[in-house]
Amino acid sequence: MKSIKQLLIVLGIAGMVSAATAQTTNIILQTDFDSDANEGNFNNDYGYCVAGSSAGSALAGYSGGITAGAGVGGTFANSISPDYTLLPSDPNWTSPSLSYVYAVVGNGTQFGSPMTAITPTAVLSSFILSADLQVTGLLPQLTNADVYITKVQFLDSGNNVLFDFGGDVGFVGSNYVHIAVPLSSLSYGGGYPYNPSDATHPITDFTNAAVVGSIAAFTIEFAVEGLPVGVIGGTGTNLISPPFGFTDTGALNVDNIELIQTGNTVPTPMQEQLIWQANFDTTFPNDGGIGFSYRDGANSATGILTTNVGGGVGDSASLEYTVNLSSWSSTPPSSYSGFGVGATESPLLYALSSTNQASYRVYLSAKVGGTSAGITNVPGVMDLLFSVPPGTLNPSNAQEAVVFDLNPTMTFATNWQSYVFNNMPIGVNNGGSQALFNKYVSQVNQLVVQVVPQGSPNVATLFGYDANNTVDIDNIKVVQLVPGLAPISVTNTAGQAKVYWTDPPTGGFAQLQSSTNVAGPYLNVPGATSGVNSPYTVPAGPAHQFFRTIWVQ
Repeated sequence: MKSIKQLLIVLGIAGMVSAATAQTTNIILQTDFDSDANEGNFNNDYGYCVAGSSAGSALAGYSGGITAGAGVGGTFANSISPDYTLLPSDPNWTSPSLSYVYAVVGNGTQFGSPMTAITPTAVLSSFILSADLQVTGLLPQLTNADVYITKVQFLDSGNNVLFDFGGDVGFVGSNYVHIAVPLSSLSYGGGYPYNPSDATHPITDFTNAAVVGSIAAFTIEFAVEGLPVGVIGGTGTNLISPPFGFTDTGALNVDNIELIQTGNTVPTPMQEQLIWQANFDTTFPNDGGIGFSYRDGANSATGILTTNVGGGVGDSASLEYTVNLSSWSSTPPSSYSGFGVGATESPLLYALSSTNQASYRVYLSAKVGGTSAGITNVPGVMDLLFSVPPGTLNPSNAQEAVVFDLNPTMTFATNWQSYVFNNMPIGVNNGGSQALFNKYVSQVNQLVVQVVPQGSPNVATLFGYDANNTVDIDNIKVVQLVPGLAPISVTNTAGQAKVYWTDPPTGGFAQLQSSTNVAGPYLNVPGATSGVNSPYTVPAGPAHQFFRTIWVQ
């Protein structure tokens, strides 16, 4: 059982949140490639190298396999070396008319029996894939390359794929990097992103004992995905090169692969950690507001950004952008258009750490005005933009640069609506990527929240070609979801102390414990097995008492 503890010294001294480490209950697959007792159920290795363009595949090969001295500390590893020496003379690579060029090197490992039985569960975070990764022989200007998990496949005895996962690992260089990735953080239904899904079962079948019981083999595959190669580190317009250059000396090395299932089959309770909020009355964005419009073609719209005093939620203030679309009437947009309002905050309250978009939640209120007769709803999007300071990226960025964009759709109304955005999809229109976020998350120092009525291709068909078109935003709050329990509190009235606590919102109970020593041992308080028993009246006595809550499944 996993417990999360909230410690509080009686009479109001706040404590801390800590999480016990989940115990490993099942090693599903394992190998260190060293032909010893840690070989596990590894039974085969493979590699591949592909290169080409929109015109077709180009000449590329690979070499390698289980290699002495390539592993962590000079041990064995699965080492795959791409051979790109023939690419400079291949017309499918060098033609200046090609729309894209790609180069991928893959490193795969296969596992079979024996293995410990897998416990059926809906909690994919209980499965953890770990490995040590290294990329060597890159171009001189490159210090690392983006590595992906292209396959985590669960197969039956006939090698039919039952379940299939893939996702971005992040940037890896010449020093070995250890990764530990829960399956819940990967995409389901095919390797990332170039292998079509061949999984034969929905992800919900991880709770089906018969399906889980039929798992007999596995494929684990990593790859350096160089697409488009010219962005990674080209050497000229007509002679862009893969990240390893036109050589056969680079390598993707994989060592110490392990997939475990932990005993943590109940989700950890989560709580909100505030990153930023603004209501435009008592809390304001440090960097102010933004208003903008956009469209294809000429005749740009003009607008005015104001604080709408008394026009916000409950007669509070809001941030409003009023846009004049009258100049569009002679040449309406034919492909895309929209306008929006938002706010910018920097610095943040603390450094971000999670690269999982499901860790972030946005609350806000919004409305539109000036719509055409009969129009009460307008489609649009919300953007949560994560940016890094100038000089962070390579090559260096001259100003704040977006490294990640979360971009859920929304529907505006002509009266105030409140929105909560969870597990938001990744956007592409404002820059950034999962790979950039993985690399620079700890350096993010600016957030932008913006709402954008679109109604594409011509948003003016919903608002009219006039000057009274508005979009308002209010009550912005951005939080990160972190493991924990709600804080406990204490009151002291007329010498009588009472302890208050609540159960976690995501399941389970909060058991109150007490001790006469801050370091423990702590014992359960009789009759205080859940937040429904709150408050607990502390019996009178000369000794100090210390209290905490623990999460009980």
